[in-house]
Amino acid sequence: MKELILLDVFSYSCMNCLRSLSFVKKISAKYKKFGLKTIIIHPPEWEFEKNSPNINFASRKYNIDFPIKIDKNFKIIKKLGINFWPAQILIKGGKIVYKHVGEGNYKKLEASIIKNIKIRAKTIFWNEPKYSKFPTVYCGKKKNGRISALNDKLRFGTVYTSRGWAQKDEYLQSLKNNSSLTILTKGRTTNFVANPANNKRIKIKIILNSKAIKWLSVNRPQLYRLIKSKNNRAKELTITTPKNLQVYSFSFQ
Repeated sequence: MKELILLDVFSYSCMNCLRSLSFVKKISAKYKKFGLKTIIIHPPEWEFEKNSPNINFASRKYNIDFPIKIDKNFKIIKKLGINFWPAQILIKGGKIVYKHVGEGNYKKLEASIIKNIKIRAKTIFWNEPKYSKFPTVYCGKKKNGRISALNDKLRFGTVYTSRGWAQKDEYLQSLKNNSSLTILTKGRTTNFVANPANNKRIKIKIILNSKAIKWLSVNRPQLYRLIKSKNNRAKELTITTPKNLQVYSFSFQ
């Protein structure tokens, strides 16, 4: 029987990829005994994701026990015809038999696996799983991050900063102590991708609707959860930080 390979195109600081990974893990756990082999293809969304130790740390953090192929220069995904992730591809006998780009379609992926390994099985997904579809807010020039001075009316999708921030290609960087930035949130959970520029731990204050709620340490480049609330109402979220914090993006669920 020809081997069936599931390729999951994934980057470790991508919230969409992490959410998708949870479903891929369920599929792999059920069908690996029937010969399904799952492999992670890891292209870098950010420069720090080209770093093998960062990827290895994330692999341990998120309990990824699949082989990981690091695709620093996007050669693998170009051959696969992929320019966006997450994505799942099934390969049998060297040929692509299923491809989906973006989140979702896990029920169809499972059906294709069952068809290609030719078994009868009780499916994991009776209905397509639901997930939040809020857009990511980017901070750097390369992804057209919208940056503005803080004013009275906040708009979702814009990052509002105090003085003392510099917009680089991939991120916003704080240039002085007590720098602050503010966004309007969506959903119940707000995350951000951040990194200490000098590789030294940075402690930031998180303020929600003008009330300080907690401190958070940023010690390496990765996705951090900022807040988790009980409702989906939009909120004004502010972080204050010392200099040298790099903020790449905000994501919501």
